[in-house]
Amino acid sequence: MASASELKAQGNKCFQSGQFEEAIAFFSQAIAADPKNHVLYSNRSAAEASCKRFKEALDDAKMTVELKPDWPKGYSRLGAANVGLGQYEDAVTSYKKGLDIDPT
Repeated sequence: MASASELKAQGNKCFQSGQFEEAIAFFSQAIAADPKNHVLYSNRSAAEASCKRFKEALDDAKMTVELKPDWPKGYSRLGAANVGLGQYEDAVTSYKKGLDIDPT
């Protein structure tokens, strides 16, 4: 079986080439191998958002910030999912939290 990092690399390659469903599958396998890796949930959230599956993207973004609350990119994923769901106030709150952590 491939390692989480190998599966992540395959998922990233699929994502970069616009194969979002395949990316989701690879990221899901990577999560099964390493369920505490916040980057995997973040990447899957981005792929899900690219497929307009914003509820799933939101769930993964929430897991990202739960696992790594001091990582600003997680709040960016949360904001993007909220925008996709039309939850604009929540999106602004999420983006602000990310900027509070790293304003650059």
